[in-house]
Amino acid sequence: MNKIILGTLFSAMALVSSCDLDKFPETNISTETAWQTINDATRFETGLYSFMQTINGGLYTYAADYQSDLFNATFSYANRGGDLHRWDFTSSQYDIEDIYEHNYYCIVNCNNVINNIDNILIANEDEQKKADNIKGTAYLIRAICYHTLAVRFAKDYEPETASSDLGLPIVLNVDPNAKPSRATLEQTYQQIKSDIAEARRLINVEGEANAIYLTKDVVDALEARVDLYMHNYAEAISLSETLINKYPLATTTDALSGLFLNDEGTELIYKVFSSIDERTNELPYYLYWNTTTESYGPDFIPSQWVIDLYEDTDIRKSAYFIQDHVDCGDKSADDIYMLNKYPGNPALKTTTYEYYNMAKLFRAAEFYLIAAESAYRNNDENAALKYLNDLREKRGASILNVSGDDLFTSIKEEWIREFIGEGMRLNDLKRWHDGFQRHDPQNIEILSVGTGMETLNISADNQKFVWEIPANDQNANTNLLPNWN
Repeated sequence: MNKIILGTLFSAMALVSSCDLDKFPETNISTETAWQTINDATRFETGLYSFMQTINGGLYTYAADYQSDLFNATFSYANRGGDLHRWDFTSSQYDIEDIYEHNYYCIVNCNNVINNIDNILIANEDEQKKADNIKGTAYLIRAICYHTLAVRFAKDYEPETASSDLGLPIVLNVDPNAKPSRATLEQTYQQIKSDIAEARRLINVEGEANAIYLTKDVVDALEARVDLYMHNYAEAISLSETLINKYPLATTTDALSGLFLNDEGTELIYKVFSSIDERTNELPYYLYWNTTTESYGPDFIPSQWVIDLYEDTDIRKSAYFIQDHVDCGDKSADDIYMLNKYPGNPALKTTTYEYYNMAKLFRAAEFYLIAAESAYRNNDENAALKYLNDLREKRGASILNVSGDDLFTSIKEEWIREFIGEGMRLNDLKRWHDGFQRHDPQNIEILSVGTGMETLNISADNQKFVWEIPANDQNANTNLLPNWN
């Protein structure tokens, strides 16, 4: 943790580079100097949004998906993500280290804003409103980071055990000498809810589709997600209904395909801004075009049983996948389905074959599923089925008439259909306390086999559903208790 805080302080100092360096040494800009006017606060806000670009998309999405049961590694994947896919990764897994550390970098920068913005001189009501919104933004981003970390580095939240289960180190101040221990999971979620409450009080930007700034609706979206994990089902349903009613879903293949190609659509509540000059976390591994062979050569392809979940009338089948010839090393096959959610936004390309898309943190489809799952857990099967069928109908899928365990299975399958490749599957399995077995690949002849990855069987109690606190951080801070035995 020491190195996280120190690294983040250096990053924070870089954001105030517009200060007068003729008056103040480069290595010693005081807090008082950095925080004087609303313009200073705006620069720090820009830094927070820059961090949102860093900690979303790319490996922050695919790492958990590689670990799940939805994809198979191809013959040419060159061991990219192999340790996660085989479940033999350690506490020194480099992608996991990055996810942990960069989220904490962002948290400490949020702390810098929260703890110092009240010191600036406010000239008028408009500046006060802007300062409030910046502070609320810092609270909301901190809550997003802590929840991201909690679902991956702590057990699933169960009310009966949360007061004793290990949560996260809660860092609320900038202290390079601090070595915090881990709070309980209950305390961690209390902090997340507290930050959401502060964001709700302070953020004053109304929500609208395709927002690139955090809005009141993003507050609702995050809290609905958190409430699902906390078993606050009635609250999750209420918040979800508000978003469902405001953000209409795509109902045609073109509209849904356009959402993922152009990063724009009526159901998109918040996306992380990128431009051709500001783009991070390319994701070429599902749809890589090899200019030498003039064919696709993906690292990972969805399993056949996943493709079979989609009816032919379901617009997601043609919007989310492309079917074509692939060359994976010296292995070739025709009519292979590949994930097409990261085709590369044309507005972000400098060459033909680049795969940069804006990370879509919240879109309306999630809240149909949160409402359906919450209603089912709250013993209201009629409402659960209605939310489920409302989503399915808008996507062109058939109406279901199921109940009991079959209804819950259908809700689980709908999470796959809607969010395949968006980093949710491992979190869903952990929330449901489900294990898995990989099965029914599309074409075993083009897969990497020999380690048993294609038939891997993982029990629900496997400790690696929870990622370990990175070894570097455990070594630097002996107060951090590990997750694994």
